[in-house]
Amino acid sequence: MRYKIRILVHALWMSAVFLQCKKPGSEESSPTIGIIKIGCDHQIKDLMIQQEQIFEQRYKYADVQLEFFNERELVNLWIADSFRNVVMGRALDSFEMDFFIKNKQVRPRHFPFAVGAITLLTYKSNSDSTILFEEFIDWIKGIKSGRHGYQTLVVEDANSGLSHYLLDLIREEQFKGSVYALKDKSSILEYLKNNPSALAIVDWAEFSDSDDSQRRSLLKDFRRIAISRPKDSVQFGFLFPDQYNLQDKRYPLQRTWQFISSSGKSDLALGFASFVTGEIGQKIILKAGLLPIYQTERWIEFQAGDIKVVN
Repeated sequence: MRYKIRILVHALWMSAVFLQCKKPGSEESSPTIGIIKIGCDHQIKDLMIQQEQIFEQRYKYADVQLEFFNERELVNLWIADSFRNVVMGRALDSFEMDFFIKNKQVRPRHFPFAVGAITLLTYKSNSDSTILFEEFIDWIKGIKSGRHGYQTLVVEDANSGLSHYLLDLIREEQFKGSVYALKDKSSILEYLKNNPSALAIVDWAEFSDSDDSQRRSLLKDFRRIAISRPKDSVQFGFLFPDQYNLQDKRYPLQRTWQFISSSGKSDLALGFASFVTGEIGQKIILKAGLLPIYQTERWIEFQAGDIKVVN
């Protein structure tokens, strides 16, 4: 009898050791351990892949699986319970929040982590370099302005978060006039080459990293168009979507990227969200050319001594 008890105790002890030492799987999830699937807007793909890689380097038992879609697909999959956590370029509206509260019995939590910009591009042969905010709004509404030589306006993917943002801006359900939606950025750049009088609206996140020469080289045949602020606001001239213009919301075409969770748990997704909004994640965002929501203090100490000039 004592022998059987010793065997049972030994078996229980070995099981406990095995559970502590084995590599965790999908059945285990904590802020730094487990497997989690997260749906992301494809327009911020490069930045989120960087975040995932560095997070997993720091936490070897964390497996973050990012899947990328346009915004409409992402929301539909989320509602169908394909994901419990998503990354989007906006917060949920009141209708969407009510849906989750009433039908899913959960109030999604929002974690804003970066401010991104929307930029205007044209072919380099186009002489125009600026546009008034009011003229831009008229263009989205399908009203052509005689001051510019633009003939068409193109945006990326009618189901994208970018298109959603623009339609919300003019309070319309769909684009009108000479406004066209193309499949992706490659299609847009090709269209601009073949139609020098066209104006394109793209998300700047894919090009904003100044250290990424390959991405920047894609724009060598194109020029950015500077835009003014609305007439009824403080004016700062014509602005580009550079990082310093996103501060204090100077640049008029910007949106806040959000990590949104409907899991209601302190799981790996929450750990990843904490990482992205934490010091390391925010430095990754700063380097990528977007504006971090949470900026860490940087102290510079000056010491007395001779000045050295380094060639």
